[in-house]
Amino acid sequence: MKNKKIRMFFIPFCRLLLLVIILSGTAFVMGCSDTKDEAQAIVDPIKTDAGLVSGTTIDTIQLSYYDYTNALHFGDTLTGETGKPVRVYKGIPYAAPPVGNLRWKPPQPVTPWTGVRACTTYAPMQAQYPFPQSFFYGLIPESGMSEDVLYLNVMTTAKTNMDYLPVFVFFHGGGITSGSTSYDSYNTPSMAQHGVVWVSVQHRLGPLGYMAHPALTAESPQGASGNYGQLDLIAALQWIKRNIAAFGGDPNNVTINGQSGGGMKVNFLVASPLAKGLFHKAICQSGFSTASNTLAAAEQLGVNLAAKLGVTDTGANGLAALRQKTWQEIVTAASDTTAPAYSSGFTADKWSLPDTIANIFDAGQQNDVPFMVSLAGDEVLWIPPALVGARLASMSEKMRSNVYVYIFTQVPDGWKALGQYGWHGSDVSYMLGGLPILGMFPGALVPATRPLDAGLTEKDYWVSEFMMRMLVNFAKTGNPSVTDMGVTWPAYKNPDRYYLDIGFRPLVMPDFTSVTTKQPAR
Repeated sequence: MKNKKIRMFFIPFCRLLLLVIILSGTAFVMGCSDTKDEAQAIVDPIKTDAGLVSGTTIDTIQLSYYDYTNALHFGDTLTGETGKPVRVYKGIPYAAPPVGNLRWKPPQPVTPWTGVRACTTYAPMQAQYPFPQSFFYGLIPESGMSEDVLYLNVMTTAKTNMDYLPVFVFFHGGGITSGSTSYDSYNTPSMAQHGVVWVSVQHRLGPLGYMAHPALTAESPQGASGNYGQLDLIAALQWIKRNIAAFGGDPNNVTINGQSGGGMKVNFLVASPLAKGLFHKAICQSGFSTASNTLAAAEQLGVNLAAKLGVTDTGANGLAALRQKTWQEIVTAASDTTAPAYSSGFTADKWSLPDTIANIFDAGQQNDVPFMVSLAGDEVLWIPPALVGARLASMSEKMRSNVYVYIFTQVPDGWKALGQYGWHGSDVSYMLGGLPILGMFPGALVPATRPLDAGLTEKDYWVSEFMMRMLVNFAKTGNPSVTDMGVTWPAYKNPDRYYLDIGFRPLVMPDFTSVTTKQPAR
């Protein structure tokens, strides 16, 4: 039995690792050109508040679709048509490296530089366990793993700083302990080609990003500790507000989006008064958690972690000793599940989070912006729509802005025939136009006998196009309807509580709270 369990884990993980290795050196897009000179061409420098930055230009092709409401007509369009060239800026610093005495402190301003900074390489992956490999991805990026991770990536088709394109900010998954945006798979040009400025953000994770401790609270002018990773995201949004116009983006039309752990981060920002005015729409995909610790409980978890590191002094000397520890020591100790326990979580610190997220939402005190929430079909049994939907219904009654809800049920024909339902993370591959990397998400590789070939058809590419256009419409206007693809999407309100079943083709369905099966509506 033990060997069988090991095999059930090991085989999917090895297949996941193999897939990432195969794809790690490519741009994970549908139809990216293979013109090396174009991919490495340095674009004209752009001035930010810290100095000049330059990136690269990639010339991609974009799949073309038409006749949405009747038969599908692809023909030669499967090879695509010439799309818009996309300018790519990797590893732009938005805050100072949080190392040394800045470890476990709110993010500080970047030191300006002179000359042009070549932003052509991804920042390191945030320090996390296990290392040197990350469980969530199988491999760390070429740029390695580090504490020095407060960087973001920008992709834009804008030709001038007067284009004022909507800005779409992406937060990766992995709970709040793992993950990275230092991959091509999270920075495909497809969304940018559809009319937004794409921004993906790196930030502190795990104990380096979320540990609270009595000495940290005492040191803080606000009497708060924890939530450093969330303060990083707020600093990134502040950087975007100051600088994104230089990339052709509209600082007054910013959408935040996150999946899984990224969705949890979105919920925090929707609840946080420190993020007020920094974004104008929010999308929480498969991450509608309202969990958070009291400051006292979070501090005790930090004391527990310090004890694992041999530090029992809860004063300034103990904090100095903790800052002398290597990040490898800290993330390793945090992974130790023996008592005393430590786990990373959000903290109701009475500053960045004045109360629990649940209480803030229930009181209608969150940032009032158009809000989209989703589940994948395979999740409805462990994230009950009845619970999520009841809170959303209460929120929608207190908000001026609309709430929209979807369940993602599209599955490639090959895997559907094997009994697969829409799995955790599948909508991300569709929205990024990264269908060749569907299997990056572990939920797609269970059971271990699942073939790597998902059995993609024209229906999957249609749904991918729909996802991109739907999200871009939401970012532009706050309304996700795609009428020329046959979808007019009503807001989530009592008593109808409409949601969209996103498969081929999407269906508007009533009463999200009554969904009790992962079987799609169609």
